Amino acid sequence: MGLASVMQTALSGMNAATTMIDVLANNLANSQTDGFKAGSVRLATQTPQTLSLGGGPGSDPIQIGTGVQVVGVDSDFSQGPITTSDQPALLALDGEGLFILQGASGGRVYTRDGNFKLNADGELVTAEGNRVLGFGVDASGQIDRSQLGPLAIHLGSTVVGPGGTVATLRSYSIGKDGRIAGQYSDGVNRTLGQLRLARFANPQGLAAKGGNKFASTAASGLPIETDPGESGAAEVLAGAKELSNVDIGRELIELTLAGNLFQANLAVLHTADTMLGEMFFPWRR
Repeated sequence: MGLASVMQTALSGMNAATTMIDVLANNLANSQTDGFKAGSVRLATQTPQTLSLGGGPGSDPIQIGTGVQVVGVDSDFSQGPITTSDQPALLALDGEGLFILQGASGGRVYTRDGNFKLNADGELVTAEGNRVLGFGVDASGQIDRSQLGPLAIHLGSTVVGPGGTVATLRSYSIGKDGRIAGQYSDGVNRTLGQLRLARFANPQGLAAKGGNKFASTAASGLPIETDPGESGAAEVLAGAKELSNVDIGRELIELTLAGNLFQANLAVLHTADTMLGEMFFPWRR
């Protein structure tokens, strides 16, 4: 060990502090982003330099630490505050799980942000146009559980009711179990589809994407799909949205601590630099 290694150790602390500040800045920037999940940095020691393993009782190992390293950035999947709205397409999840979306390339992505709307084709979509997936209905109006597909609510469309009367879809509602019920002009409510949710054995292993979306990884495991409200999955709250779970006060405290960590390691770096200067350029004192 020497002053050069001391400087490397201090640099590792400064790098860790910088990463912490990066994550905290992102949390604060997204404090008003619907469905956002705050991140936190996980640190661990670097492999120490071992000078001696010891020679028996009374002779302990001699090891000198070499600094800190970032081993993960975890997402906090705890539920954020929920606010209500009069828009039935705005959905919040009360409990565990994520909405299932169709990604831009056709694969599946997941989100807690239920700020949905109906597009021109009557499909339930995100603000970026990702289609929300669930079960549709068959010709007899029963839930078709054979495969997931985009959920569609065609307001103004018609069906032929009992006795050959034509009924028009005027409005819709979404229940806690994710079932979409259409209210028709003949006074009959008909099922239009059902939302499905996904849960993961390790949600911390999900890969964050833009637009409040996540993708599954080997670390997260495969999605466990279920109906809302079943097997411990969340219930759907219609006319509501989940806000960011960022605690601004806590983030500001963490930001101060990260700044102190940087300054402390910077002081170590300056001390080592001064000592090096005195060793090699003593006439500069």
